[in-house]
Amino acid sequence: MEDLISNLPDSLITHIISCLPTKDAVRTSVLSKKWLNHWISITKLDLDDGVFYSQRRNKSGAKQNFINFVNRTLLFTPRNNVESLSLVITKDYDASLLNAWIFCILEKCVKKICINAICEVPFSTLTSHYLFYHSNYLEELVLKMCCCAIKVPPSSYGYFTFGSLKVLNLCAIIFTIEESLVIHLPVLTKFKTKNCLWLSAYDVTVEAPRLKTVCIKEDFKPLTRELRSCKIKFSASCLKEFTYCGHDGIMQPIVLSNPSVAYDAYVNIIIYKRGSIVDREIGSSACLLLKQFSQVKCIKFHIWGEALTQQKMAVLPTFAMLSHLDLGFVSGEVLMSFLQKTPFLNTLVFQGISKFNQELLNSAVVPNCLASTLKVVKFDNARVSEPELFCAKFFMEHCIVLERMNFSLVNGRKGKSPVIEEFKEKLYLSKKEVSSVILEFD
Repeated sequence: MEDLISNLPDSLITHIISCLPTKDAVRTSVLSKKWLNHWISITKLDLDDGVFYSQRRNKSGAKQNFINFVNRTLLFTPRNNVESLSLVITKDYDASLLNAWIFCILEKCVKKICINAICEVPFSTLTSHYLFYHSNYLEELVLKMCCCAIKVPPSSYGYFTFGSLKVLNLCAIIFTIEESLVIHLPVLTKFKTKNCLWLSAYDVTVEAPRLKTVCIKEDFKPLTRELRSCKIKFSASCLKEFTYCGHDGIMQPIVLSNPSVAYDAYVNIIIYKRGSIVDREIGSSACLLLKQFSQVKCIKFHIWGEALTQQKMAVLPTFAMLSHLDLGFVSGEVLMSFLQKTPFLNTLVFQGISKFNQELLNSAVVPNCLASTLKVVKFDNARVSEPELFCAKFFMEHCIVLERMNFSLVNGRKGKSPVIEEFKEKLYLSKKEVSSVILEFD
């Protein structure tokens, strides 16, 4: 067996053990004298302290065993040899030790780095400096932290360049910036952040001409929300997908340097309400964000009804290219405002109607899309209420090219209940009088 192993080419041996978890790769190396030191040549490192805290092992010594294992691995693996490295931390460690590990990882010029830690890891001045000044080799950077404070070092030229970075995924990072900052990312395609703050009196500009996907999620605690972050500007020329998801408002203003380049993007803006918190500026800030995507074809815009009013929507322009609109639970006024601003809408989806002012709608001008382009209307969480019934009748009366109207019943509604049967009966009566549209109930 050992003779067979010994005859394998060195490149094949390295490839085989690189496919194993690092701890297993080290164990496998003892199968042959020829393999003994091959583990230091592996191209993929997987350092997970959870492996050392298994039930069968003495947990009192597991922490030190893991520390020794990481120290030895980082010490003996050559620089420029490791292509990807994953460091998973599920226990508390000294911040200086973690900084030493992260600095060593950065110094080894690893192309793909993923660090996942449940403990607080404030970056030291040295680690921060190395990240921003010596990371041109990085192709993918994933930092999923519990809380990580990074002070951006002063820039000699007013900007930092990450020349090879294609994917940036950050979670719970707090950047402190003392000057205007431009981050140049010439090959970046995916920018994703969750609960990240950029604290500065100046704007931060992300120059990424190849950027295709932006995903920003915010779920901050009330105390954190008192911190005011700066404006984030994106300079991109081929954006395909933009997602913003937050609770109780938008923490940091987001600006597109050139909104016209997002004409082919799918836009997804969702703001949830948490508890009894009501910020009267939420609707305004959300509309200002949406305003920048006036030339896109598909939008999903979900904000609870109290935050979105007809007056706040006044800032919105005409969405001349929009064909698909997905709204949340809105009032009839808000719905009509959207329809007036979407002259070529083909598909309309919404969660439900909170109220429908019949007198207002009877006197309103029928939106252009109802007369020429709107073919599909979907009630995604139908409550079979009177406002929804009146809304459905309104569409059947005024949509000349309407082909299909779909009702997906809200959770808890049974398909054969008296309320639903009555709703269907009233709807079918209206259909016979004015429309040949197909009605569907899921």
